[in-house]
Amino acid sequence: MVKRKKNSFPLTLVVNFFQISSVTILSLFFSTFVSEDLTCIAAGLLTKEGKLSLHLAIFATGLGIFVGDCLLYFGGYLVRRGIVKWNFLLNLPQKWESTKVITNWKLHYRKSIFLSRFFPGTRLPLYFSSGFFALPFFPFFYISFFAVTVWTTAFVFLVYLYGNLVSLYGSPSPSIFFSACVGLSFYLLYKILNIAANRTKIENFWIRIKKINRLEFWPASVFYLPLIPYLLYLALRFRGFRYITAVNPGILASGIAGESKSEILNLIPKETVAKFQYISQKETDPESKIQNWIQREKLSFPIIAKPDKGERGFLVKKIHSIEECRTLLQTYPLDWIFQEYIEGPLEVGVFYYRHPREKQGHIFSVTDKIFPEVTGDGVSDLKTLIANHPRFKFQKETHFKHNKQKLDKILSVGETISIGSIGNHIQGCMFQDGSHWKTKEMESKLISIADLIPGFYFGRFDIRFSDSRKFQSGLGFKIIELNGATSESTNLYDPKFSIRESYSILFRQWKLLFQIGSANYQAGTPLFPFTDLYRLVKNHNKYRETFSDKDELNGLAKLK
Repeated sequence: MVKRKKNSFPLTLVVNFFQISSVTILSLFFSTFVSEDLTCIAAGLLTKEGKLSLHLAIFATGLGIFVGDCLLYFGGYLVRRGIVKWNFLLNLPQKWESTKVITNWKLHYRKSIFLSRFFPGTRLPLYFSSGFFALPFFPFFYISFFAVTVWTTAFVFLVYLYGNLVSLYGSPSPSIFFSACVGLSFYLLYKILNIAANRTKIENFWIRIKKINRLEFWPASVFYLPLIPYLLYLALRFRGFRYITAVNPGILASGIAGESKSEILNLIPKETVAKFQYISQKETDPESKIQNWIQREKLSFPIIAKPDKGERGFLVKKIHSIEECRTLLQTYPLDWIFQEYIEGPLEVGVFYYRHPREKQGHIFSVTDKIFPEVTGDGVSDLKTLIANHPRFKFQKETHFKHNKQKLDKILSVGETISIGSIGNHIQGCMFQDGSHWKTKEMESKLISIADLIPGFYFGRFDIRFSDSRKFQSGLGFKIIELNGATSESTNLYDPKFSIRESYSILFRQWKLLFQIGSANYQAGTPLFPFTDLYRLVKNHNKYRETFSDKDELNGLAKLK
């Protein structure tokens, strides 16, 4: 028989009790953020099995639920404070202030907070709205505390009394369920502590929170969500979706995907287009071809390189030597166009459309592109200046990558340098509404150019120039790109616009797209076959994934 050491068993028992209790209490607390009802059931079953005392089970569960209620209130309050520029939302409290619904709610505010605790599905919208409409917090605090105490005590106690029935009919095994809750709770706790222990992660977390207020930095998966139901409406209204493939008959699939930039540029009057050279991946001596083109056109480095098939700044590079051309072509074996670098420094996006029955088109919008610059303070290096900038910090990883070779440079007081020269939002450029550029002469010139492009009715010109007066007179500019059906009226990303204004622009643009495509179809333009369109988009996405930009891995950061 093995002898136990004296006093070791009681000591071990006490230690294990506190360890298990603390773990269990924390697990129940954080599990309430996942599911309040299931956590109460788990708490009752644990007390039934003797793994936790009843009062501790009620305390841990109730505290978690009460904290969750308060977080919902403050969540609504913070959203209301955070959406300063969403005027149409900020006006809701004032507009609804006098409505019967809000008036009745205020009269019965305390009662509604208490009763919602016993009606699942009502708590989240009610508590969040209480914070959003800035209803008094103190009544919310004590009413919620009282309701949680009554509800949690009753719920956990009933499960404790009738735990065998719950275990038999409601849950396959309390131990399995509890283990799942423990695992999920500790995962959430780990993520929270992991963020809290790392200053960089804390900063990145708050940057993501602040992005909620800035539509221009939303991820595409979030930004385009409101567009989906509107597209379904347009598809029903026009009795089809493929009309958008008929909007630009002169461009492959109207410019939805896979179109050639060089082929499109060849459609535009040559004297208005920035000089370019197409380089096929099958070229036997591409470097000589590039050098001959530079000499023939009397150009010099830097030049711009971009994939012949691409969009949204995909792999766009600023090239400084023939050696960089060689590295680029070897790293990315695809079709390229090399283009003269138009110094600018001014660049705009001009969105054009024309109804097929009209002889002359229209300028839908003009976007002013503001390139990022930072000014030194004599102390901070470039990396710090970017990270602390009120705007650039939202795209700091992009700016760090583009300026990798000079991040440690300390700028003198008042010294200003450019940290980006590509007129794309993803590359760090800011878009603003450029209506101030509009003049009769400028509009007339660009409309006349667009009207001459065969099979073109809808899209955006990207234009560079150096003299604002000449440009407004319709002179002194170069077209560097023309985008088709899926191009955007990029002024909608102007930070000064409310979310309603931005989506209004986006919706009007898509409505025009369907109208023009439908009219072209009725005039005899065939629709792009669905199977071919599916294959085209699929292949284009695969192409992008294959040649996704990996500068840090392949050493091409210097090409920026």
